[in-house]
Amino acid sequence: MPSTKTKFGITAPVPGTSVGGLVDFIVKCEKAGFDSLWIPDHVVFIADKETPEAWSVITAAAGATSKIQMGTIGDPHRLHPAIFAQRLATVSHIAGDRIFACLGYGEKMNTDPYGIEWDKPLGRLKESVEVMRKLWTGKRTNFKGKFFRLEKAKLTITPSGKNQKIPLYIAATGPKALKIAGKTGDGWVTNAMPSRVFSKKLKEVGGKSKNPDFEKCLFMFVSVAKNTDDTYATIEPVKHALVWPELLKDAGYNIKIADRYKGLSYTKVLPTDTAMIKKFREMGEKYYTREMLADFVIFGTPDEVAARIKEYEKAGVNHFIFRDFSPDRDYSLNTLSEMVSAK
Repeated sequence: MPSTKTKFGITAPVPGTSVGGLVDFIVKCEKAGFDSLWIPDHVVFIADKETPEAWSVITAAAGATSKIQMGTIGDPHRLHPAIFAQRLATVSHIAGDRIFACLGYGEKMNTDPYGIEWDKPLGRLKESVEVMRKLWTGKRTNFKGKFFRLEKAKLTITPSGKNQKIPLYIAATGPKALKIAGKTGDGWVTNAMPSRVFSKKLKEVGGKSKNPDFEKCLFMFVSVAKNTDDTYATIEPVKHALVWPELLKDAGYNIKIADRYKGLSYTKVLPTDTAMIKKFREMGEKYYTREMLADFVIFGTPDEVAARIKEYEKAGVNHFIFRDFSPDRDYSLNTLSEMVSAK
């Protein structure tokens, strides 16, 4: 998806939406002018709601759309990279040059209950990307890594288009992962954080990040309405899930977190772990103020939201991925659409 202009993506409303509902949403987002549609590739979420398989949804939506780019944010644990490479190559023949994938650490909720090993995510991620790209050449290839091995392996279907390549993004926040994103990714995706922290993290990415075609993506929670208090009302109940504790120090918040809350991580929580989920909520209530939320996420009137978007653009973001928490989703989609069109 190379371009010098700022791009705007939006996440699918999962969990809790049917396959038909998701396809309708993607069609609506394309008509609204969004550049990209992102689906968190989960087996389950903390919320016990319907969660369709992401690439099946994208395949269905491909026939109902013609412009919008579509992809997932997933992990290197649940699928062998050869199988994933074959799947993506196949979908590219259905959707054309409109698909991408993002790989990150992954979450225990998608692996542990199913007996799937979740270990050494960065090593697995690096090897997965290398294996997929080798197989997309259509040539027989060998590969010997710590996690994956190929012996005269070949895919007899390769990505559509002249480049025979599907963009692979790396989701990263920590130092080691940031460097991997800069060296191996076609783009970098990171979670909600203050603009000053994003700017600092971008410097750590290095590598290809100075290339104008390198996507610097921010997964950002947003709530927009005519009244700022109304937007905060939709953010406040879920604030424990919107701020990553490990980013507090980077953001300059010298908060002394009680020992009972240390080590909490969204990547480690399980839907059945009611004690950890309770601690997350308690920590949010105890430490996350409205001022802090205003620093980590975007909420407010259209003018306030537009000003924050400009702030992040100056920090280096060239691709926004909005997760919408607005009180009126039709109003927010129309409002965000106007902002997208203005770009």
